[in-house]
Amino acid sequence: MSTLEVQNLVKRYDGRSIVDHVSFRIEDGEFFVLLGPSGSGKTTVLRIICGLEQPDEGRVLLGGEDITRLSPRQRNVGMVFQDYGLYPSMDVYGNIAYGLENRRLPKDEIQRRVLEAAEKLQLTPLLRRSIDTLSGGEQQRVALARILARDANVFLYDEPLANLDARLRHQARRDVLAVHRLRGVPSLYVTHDQSEALALADRLAIMAAGRLQQVGSPNELLEHPANLFVARFLGNPPMNLLEGTLVNEAGRYLCQLGALSLPLDAAWQHVLARHPEAAIIVGLRPREIVPPWELEKEAEAGLSLWRGPARALAVEALIGEVEVTLELQTAQQPAPCLVAVWPEPEELSALPEEGAVLQIGLDPQRLLLFDPRSERALQAE
Repeated sequence: MSTLEVQNLVKRYDGRSIVDHVSFRIEDGEFFVLLGPSGSGKTTVLRIICGLEQPDEGRVLLGGEDITRLSPRQRNVGMVFQDYGLYPSMDVYGNIAYGLENRRLPKDEIQRRVLEAAEKLQLTPLLRRSIDTLSGGEQQRVALARILARDANVFLYDEPLANLDARLRHQARRDVLAVHRLRGVPSLYVTHDQSEALALADRLAIMAAGRLQQVGSPNELLEHPANLFVARFLGNPPMNLLEGTLVNEAGRYLCQLGALSLPLDAAWQHVLARHPEAAIIVGLRPREIVPPWELEKEAEAGLSLWRGPARALAVEALIGEVEVTLELQTAQQPAPCLVAVWPEPEELSALPEEGAVLQIGLDPQRLLLFDPRSERALQAE
């Protein structure tokens, strides 16, 4: 059984922490994605794990063994870089075999591994082709075949699809997952592309400014972001975040948005009673704003919705969905704006026109609350 664990990794440059006490554990057979914007420290974490950089503090454990001070060659790590690291002077066979030859494996063992990896990634007809005659997708498969042949204890991926066009990325993601499932060892994948992260990850971790913001399954992070950074960063479109004021009316809490009052679910009662300030930030997921043509159906289902007027500022048709930018009708200036994503109605005439005022619905049980001072999510009881 192989697990990968990083414990309190710290890396400083010029006195500034690029990686700031980062810890996580990847289980055997788990595909783990490290997601974050450029400069968040995610690639530095990867380079520390594979031995290209040394941490100022912390440890890296592989299968329970401390490998922090081992050289890259001693770690038996398979890595795919953004530029693939292929040798144009060699053919496909030579590139796949190169790492095995450096480890001085017997020639028949090298041949067996290369041919097996090439077959699994549909590279057999290309084995004697020069690297510079291959397409980007084919080169990416050669890089994957190289780590597959190596039989590494952990697979590391540093933005491996960044150089591929959109048409090739879907197949490339399938190839990456195929390699992972064939070996079943821990895989760590670094990317800034959340669509890749959500498509690939068993669990993902979001990094910003050198720190881990949250770790969990894609659904956990989408449904329950730990803080405002995660709420703003994850989701397409991301969560709506509105500044409001808490009002206690006879023991029942409301969130005041200008002239609008949103009732808050009773589950927030004890948490808000301990909240020291009136200021609050309300989170609304775009797909949980109820469109006008669904209001009666939701009411018949027994849901108690808040209803209110909103003006459609922009309407964009998607595939089977429509994205609508809404301006809440309130005396507050500037008026709060929301982005809603709605399933396309059965009757296209029900689609709102730009400038039209319509009724929308919000389920108080689906609202999220954040502390504007700490930026942490509040937890309902």
